[in-house]
Amino acid sequence: MIGNLRLISGLILFLFVLGHFSNHALGIISLRAMNDGLAYTVEPWRTLPGTIILAGALTIHVLLAIWSLFRRKSFRVNRWEAAQVILGFLIPIVLAAHVLSTRGAHEAFGLEEGYAYQLHSQWVAFPFRGFLIALAMTVVWTHACIGWHYWLRLKPWYERWRLFFFSAALIVPLLALTGYISAGFRVLRLSNNEKWVEGLTRHFRISTEELQSFLSDNETAIQLGVAAVILSALAFHITRTLINTRPGSEKLQYRSIDFGIQKQVSLRSGMTLLDQIRDAGIPHASVCGGRGRCSTCRVRVEKGRDVLPKPEPQEAKVLQRISAPENVRLACQIVPQKGLEVTALLSSDATAKHGFARHRGHDGDEQNVAILFADIRAFTKFSESKLPYDVAFILNRYFAAMGQAVEEAGGHLDKFIGDGVMAIFGIDKPIETGCREAVQAAVTMAQKLEKLNESLASDLEDPLKIGIGIHSGTAIIGSMGYNQAVSLTAIGDVVNTSSRLEGLTKELGTQLVISERTARDSGLDFSSFEKREVPIRGRVELLSVYAVESALKIKADNQ
Repeated sequence: MIGNLRLISGLILFLFVLGHFSNHALGIISLRAMNDGLAYTVEPWRTLPGTIILAGALTIHVLLAIWSLFRRKSFRVNRWEAAQVILGFLIPIVLAAHVLSTRGAHEAFGLEEGYAYQLHSQWVAFPFRGFLIALAMTVVWTHACIGWHYWLRLKPWYERWRLFFFSAALIVPLLALTGYISAGFRVLRLSNNEKWVEGLTRHFRISTEELQSFLSDNETAIQLGVAAVILSALAFHITRTLINTRPGSEKLQYRSIDFGIQKQVSLRSGMTLLDQIRDAGIPHASVCGGRGRCSTCRVRVEKGRDVLPKPEPQEAKVLQRISAPENVRLACQIVPQKGLEVTALLSSDATAKHGFARHRGHDGDEQNVAILFADIRAFTKFSESKLPYDVAFILNRYFAAMGQAVEEAGGHLDKFIGDGVMAIFGIDKPIETGCREAVQAAVTMAQKLEKLNESLASDLEDPLKIGIGIHSGTAIIGSMGYNQAVSLTAIGDVVNTSSRLEGLTKELGTQLVISERTARDSGLDFSSFEKREVPIRGRVELLSVYAVESALKIKADNQ
């Protein structure tokens, strides 16, 4: 609820700011255009419904910011989070005079000033206020854009539109500042006419001195109030840290997934695990800033899980989204009171996209899976007769087709090795399902290869041919690698054997070699294909396999 209130109030305030910026941009045209634009960008907010909505959004947003500042138990945040907080509290300081001279004067004295008076005040009478307005525009817009980015980057589609949003974030304030400066220079020229200057305040019901006194007194009060809030929050935080968060006897054992960090930390009472880790100076991922939305701060609880409370609805929802097992928790949502041993599951520089990935929970689990290897025949000869650009073009088309075949069948595309493909089937599924999916992937690969050869007929002297090997058995499934190169993969004899079967397709002159066990578990009929006993390097016993001339025949034989 708090997150939604912060979001909705922020969106309302952003619409208000966007209207103002649009109105400022009209200064590129003329002062008249700026004043005419007020009917669409400012006047609606001065109606009773508009005032209620705007005042409510402003009150909620400010109170939530103050509440967030007081409840924060650690001020160790990344630079962008810190920038957003600092800019947020800087806004009322730099905007106080402007708000008081526009809406404040309107409500207190019924003043309808228009752009001419405001620009004269900011560019001629008090030039420093003009500088503050330009600064305020930059501060407000940057604060809003950081908030937008932190919210939208957790959306799967954001990465595709990121460049568009970035362009808009640059263009809008540039147009607003250009219009503001252009109109300011017009007012400077008009200010040489004394009659024009006198006409600015002719309809005022109060003297200029009274207005300036109103602005000065209230501006000082606002700035002192903001300073008091910030100092109170800091004093409160320091006092609470000294009294309630002294290191206790309970310890936190922390390590990262790449084993680059192993530390023991004394737990402090009342602090989330994420705050404990940050306060210890340990880099730990947290894309959403500890709001329980991104899942990048997740850890595997090795010891002490039984003394932790069950996940609250917000945490449970995120954990369910990534299919996390029971021993995985969000560091930003748990408050440890007893000793704990945890392992960070993501690198400290993890990005938002890592929060979308489903947590496999395989950090060395043994599973029965089916492994598929596929390789292009005579690729070395093919690549020697082509330019590097042509080789890369054809390979990318081939990889795309084979990758789609694996994914459509329900498998996990492990890696591309040279011109080869490795895929895993049956992760978190019955082995029968995995074997059936692997066979289906082989059939789809053969189909897509035919279509690929047709589309590349003018680029190929001879059609591309592939060999496919499939075997099933027990493998160790886990996230392996280093830093950004960590991925889910499989190791074990079943991987080596399936690779050997793919190599046998060259000797046997077939497109597919599949082990008898895999064929049986798939539930498909392979009796019409040649069955052979073949030696496998590294294995003592012969392995029973089916040699399939074309994977397309499997589909025909099992219709």
